[in-house]
Amino acid sequence: MAQNLQLLKRRIKTSKNIAQIAKALEMIAASKIKKAQSASISNNPYAARITDITQKIISSLNEESFSHPYLTKRTEGKKLLIAISPDRGLCGSLNTNLYKKLIEIEDHNTNAVTVGKKVGLFTSKLSFELLSSYPMGSTLPDYSIVMQLKQVIDDEIKAGNASTVSIVYADFVSLFTQTPIVKQLLPLQFENSGDNSEKNTSIYEPGKAELLKELLPYYLEVQIYNALLQAFTSEQAAQMVAMQNAKNNAFDIAQYLNLVYNKSRQERITNEILDLSNSTQI
Repeated sequence: MAQNLQLLKRRIKTSKNIAQIAKALEMIAASKIKKAQSASISNNPYAARITDITQKIISSLNEESFSHPYLTKRTEGKKLLIAISPDRGLCGSLNTNLYKKLIEIEDHNTNAVTVGKKVGLFTSKLSFELLSSYPMGSTLPDYSIVMQLKQVIDDEIKAGNASTVSIVYADFVSLFTQTPIVKQLLPLQFENSGDNSEKNTSIYEPGKAELLKELLPYYLEVQIYNALLQAFTSEQAAQMVAMQNAKNNAFDIAQYLNLVYNKSRQERITNEILDLSNSTQI
């Protein structure tokens, strides 16, 4: 009985320690979510403006009057996929859902570039040809990662190895919902041009073609950076919820074990009293 009580005490202590660790991780994730959302809000006006101007100019041009590697449709070459995930686990079903999305789009004709150790390990087990891997990190994504990914894309397009470029990541919907999505980055599609009053009255200097040539690289950077921010925010949200559940479960187990401990201790005391009473009568 004494051994059982000692075991219960150790399990209670372990459960409480786990709860404290989970609580600390939950608070860290919560603080990182705020930073990620602030970064996203700060980036939104620039991203929205770049996207709006780029799309307006593209829709007013046609393929015959302007050509660019980011707009050229290719039938030769493999698909290029950029996959983003956390470096670590402890974030619920986030990585599992991302793996399922990768399995859905698995293709022998696809080269992959990964950001995050988890997706890097998983992608190596699939039929993708892994070109390069980068760490996601535990802080806000640095813009240097964007430039490295953009350089890989430019090199693959220039070499004629990439027919399309897509990116897969967990889109942050809410604290409790993070949805893995696949988004095509390149080639950008020309919209059917029409007599739109806004298009006709807009004046572009030094000219639509020259301006678009300068805007397209920034447009690609914005799309990549937004995906990284969404993936990072999703990771922190998933980890916060997972750690909150782990903390609550650990406290529940500790409470249950504490009741068992008190009951066992009371039974031992009662048995000792009975033994003492019996020995006295004898």
